[in-house]
Order: sequence, then C-alpha cells, then structure tokens
Amino acid sequence: MKTLTHLRVMAVLFIASTLSLTGCSSDDDSPVNNSNTSLLYNKWWYDTNNYVADIYFDENGDYHQKINMFGYEITGDGEWTWQDEDAGIIKLNNLSGTGQVVSSVWFKVSDLTAHTVSIKQSTDGTSYTDTVYFADTDTE
Repeated sequence: MKTLTHLRVMAVLFIASTLSLTGCSSDDDSPVNNSNTSLLYNKWWYDTNNYVADIYFDENGDYHQKINMFGYEITGDGEWTWQDEDAGIIKLNNLSGTGQVVSSVWFKVSDLTAHTVSIKQSTDGTSYTDTVYFADTDTE
C-alpha cells in the first residue's frame, strides 16, 4: 500500500513538473534560430535546472521522456511531428505513460545549437510556458 501511495505522489509530481507550467508568456519569441533542425534528433536533452522531464526526439518520429523522482524513473512515450518547422513548433501526439494526463502537447523550440535548446510548452497550442533550457549532457 505504501508503494502505491508513493507511485501516486510521483505521478502527481510528474504531471506538475511537465504540464502545470502552462502560464501565459510572450508568443513572439524567436523561432528555431538554426536551419539545421536535425541537431534536435537522436539524443537525450536534460533540463539544465533539473525541474522537468528529460526529453528525446527520435528522427523517426518517436518521442520519449523520463524523470527520476524519489528513486523511481517515470517514463512517457508518444509521437512527434513538426507542426511549423520555420516557427519551431512541434506537436506531440499519442502521449502515454506513468502520470501522463494529456494525449497531445505542443513545444516551441528556439535557440537550437549542437548542445543546447530552449523549449516552451503548451497544452492548447497557443499559450506557452516560460522557457526551459535543455542541454545534451546531464548537468547533475
């Protein structure tokens, strides 16, 4: 029973860390700022502040996320596509996994380099969170 309670708490924290940041922010940010969007693919991106889930964009369209909480790894999977590559808008679909409460999410990618990327998230495709900064190496 204690394990079930811990899993429920972790699921709530996972949801809060990845989806509750949907406060409004400016939507006129610069787009990807890099013509080579393939820099985003086939590697884990780690939140530099260790707050949200680590993310992975497979070049074949698969999406993965994971976060470690209280000694447990919580994972999620789905599919991604560029909704508007020039504007840096990615749509995630068919999201599933522990703690996943929505099936679709939008990311706004900016400032993409070989080793860093900035991402905002939206649950409605219009209002985005504050920027989360990711690097392709774990900063812990």
